[in-house]
Amino acid sequence: MDVARVEVFLDNQDEPFAVLEKPPFTIELDPSGLAQGTHYLIAVVHYADGSVDRHEYVFEVARRGPVYAGHIARAPIMAPIEVRVVDSVELEAPARPDFFRYALLPVLLFLIFVGTATWLAYYGEHAIPGGALAAAGQVQAKAEKPTPATPGLADGKALYQQLCASCHQPDGRGMPPSFPALAGNENLKDAEYVIKTVLHGKPGTAMPPFAAQLDDQKAAAVVSYIRTAWGNDFGSVTPEEVARSR
Repeated sequence: MDVARVEVFLDNQDEPFAVLEKPPFTIELDPSGLAQGTHYLIAVVHYADGSVDRHEYVFEVARRGPVYAGHIARAPIMAPIEVRVVDSVELEAPARPDFFRYALLPVLLFLIFVGTATWLAYYGEHAIPGGALAAAGQVQAKAEKPTPATPGLADGKALYQQLCASCHQPDGRGMPPSFPALAGNENLKDAEYVIKTVLHGKPGTAMPPFAAQLDDQKAAAVVSYIRTAWGNDFGSVTPEEVARSR
């Protein structure tokens, strides 16, 4: 049957807080505007033939520090509408990829590398005598020896790839709305919020807790990587800060 309109009531309200008159009939609730505990959402569906259906949803809202999270505990089967409880981080629009950084720059760097390697391979063999060539090779080998990476940053990247990349993606773009983007996410400015999210997860969402898997040093490395990778410039954190948030 064709749906004419949907009236949405929250808890014991007499008046609907939303009236949907055209598809898609989707309702998004931000739990930060609701009190903790159990809530009821009633969707009254009016069909074009004059018939009416009433659908009841039950959802829970919980608060952890400054963050609210909610999840639907009971929903009707085969309802013609969709109800989602989405927190403020998941409502954030994903950062738009930088075309120069992710597409053009790698190509330019590759061409420069190939050109330099070709020049060294051809002109180096022809222009430098044997003894001088050997000495030059030694100097070049020393010059190209990589500088050891900062242990915290390297560990943080490896741990992120192991624990987080499958949901938030290796480049931090995420898969909204379930897995929000981390690249360019202004919510990462709050270091304590990021630490607590990594340690304790977010009830009612797909974000699990990692406190049992990460000690203070590893958790600090992951949080520091997230706050400084992909163009983020929110700074690193210390193991002492992590310890205070456990």
